[in-house]
Amino acid sequence: MSREAMQMALEALEDANDVARMEFSDEDYYSEAINALRQALEEKQEPVAWISDSPTKGNGKQLHWTKSEAWRWSSNITPLYTVPPKQWVGLTDEEIAQGLKESWVTEQAWQSAVWWAEAKLKEKNT
Repeated sequence: MSREAMQMALEALEDANDVARMEFSDEDYYSEAINALRQALEEKQEPVAWISDSPTKGNGKQLHWTKSEAWRWSSNITPLYTVPPKQWVGLTDEEIAQGLKESWVTEQAWQSAVWWAEAKLKEKNT
């Protein structure tokens, strides 16, 4: 399965899990599959490009988009990887409800504060 397909499956399962929790119960129906996909995405990472010593630029380096192209120019190649984007994890409805119970503000004020805080944190961390 490609990384793109695994990422799509993970997002679909997370959405389905959120809907199931809201409609049926607090149980995470798909947590095992979600965790397995997350682990597989973290483990399997392919290089996006390669860098090699440039034969025409002295001690310079040259970027290659395919490994075979890099090998043609030099036997000293280094794979380049990307860092997978962090997955934003917001508060669950249950966590928000628990916070409201422990708070002294109105429900409307609490919801506004939660939405504002989550938006700011998501902006800073994604």
